[in-house]
Amino acid sequence: MKKDFLKNVKSNDELFFNAFQYASIGMALVAPDGKWLLVNKSLCDLTGYNEEELMETTFQDITHPDDLEEDLDYVNRILSGDLETYQMEKRYFHKDGRTIFILLSVSLVKNKNGSPLFFISQIQDITDRKLLEKELVRQATTDLLTSINNRRQFYDLTERDILRSARYNEPLVLLMIDIDHFKKVNDTYGHGVGDEALKKMADVCRSELRSFDIFGRIGGEEFSILLAKTDVTLGFKIAERLRKSVERNRLITDKGVVKFTISIGGIAFSGARLSLESRMKQADQALYEAKNSGRNRTVIENNLAETELKKESPQKGFVRLEWDRAYESGHKLIDEQHQGLFRLTNMLLAAMIEPQEKTVCQQHMDELISEVSEHFKTEERLIETAGYPYASEHKKLHRKLINRAVEIARLHKRGQMYIGDVFHFLAVQVVSQHIIDEDRNFFSSLQSHSKSQ
Repeated sequence: MKKDFLKNVKSNDELFFNAFQYASIGMALVAPDGKWLLVNKSLCDLTGYNEEELMETTFQDITHPDDLEEDLDYVNRILSGDLETYQMEKRYFHKDGRTIFILLSVSLVKNKNGSPLFFISQIQDITDRKLLEKELVRQATTDLLTSINNRRQFYDLTERDILRSARYNEPLVLLMIDIDHFKKVNDTYGHGVGDEALKKMADVCRSELRSFDIFGRIGGEEFSILLAKTDVTLGFKIAERLRKSVERNRLITDKGVVKFTISIGGIAFSGARLSLESRMKQADQALYEAKNSGRNRTVIENNLAETELKKESPQKGFVRLEWDRAYESGHKLIDEQHQGLFRLTNMLLAAMIEPQEKTVCQQHMDELISEVSEHFKTEERLIETAGYPYASEHKKLHRKLINRAVEIARLHKRGQMYIGDVFHFLAVQVVSQHIIDEDRNFFSSLQSHSKSQ
């Protein structure tokens, strides 16, 4: 490809190609279909490939999949004449597998007839800059000791989520947490052990929380959590799960085994009628009551009125999945299986928030994944028989969901994924969103097929 391309280059373009080959930044001439026509040494050094290896790929092959759609959209807009040039930050895969960040600048060269010949791409390595930006953001938003949100970040995220929840009239629970007799831990074992206790407490709580809950260190031994889509009943169960998990844990130090407990106060509410500062004071008052009544306990005040709350739908709610006749397909077997998956999902939720042993949660998880897999097989057979035109695409969605479910179950067994994140995927993405959103597309095919028989 390179030799053929160079044959068509006139001799008076030698200066351009010398500048191209020896440029200090990566440069490439790229065909409209994405194949490399010419690459320089800097680009080879940046990606880790030698020239021959790189020429056997396309820019699509080494582009991170999350950035590819945006890049291709720019390419199409240039080819259609909507843009003359474009610039974007994106990621490449280095030959050794790591991800590198680049700044890409692209323009199009056309022939005399206006037909596209090739793209001129300039590629600058900005990995160090992006990593520095990421580190600066981390330092500005993260508590350096516990690696959770610092006070400012917690307030920013929480205020934003309160406004979002107010729009959808969703319940929230704000928790304040304090390590009991923390001064005694510092005085007895030293501030170094006290710091380890704070980190241990944060790690234990973080492992029990869901991915969308907001967790931050407010100051000293005080922590706060915003539980999204949570009413007072579920909020109390989650808080008790956190309290018991901390109580069970032991901190092994050079000065001996350290045990400690936490007290938790909270306020259940909805809407943005009061400021976050006012809600924090309400939660802090409940924390004071927990401490005053003996410590190592949970007190949550309910500021939720029944009339304030809308009925949760499976797509929005996390408290519990409830079957509704609006989800019925009209096919008896499909509807029975869907309802069965709702029940299994709620059993997993109950095991998770009680809490029960990890092995019990794992059993519920494995059973749910197995039933989902069997249901998908039944569903595929029925929609193919019914002549659903997008049966093959639907089957691909099934494979993607099952593969991901098996993978996260494996990660959970190895202690590399929190149970809350596992539940969120299975309940929200697999059971709720797929069943309620995607499956609805084939209901009419099932019903038409049933009537024709």
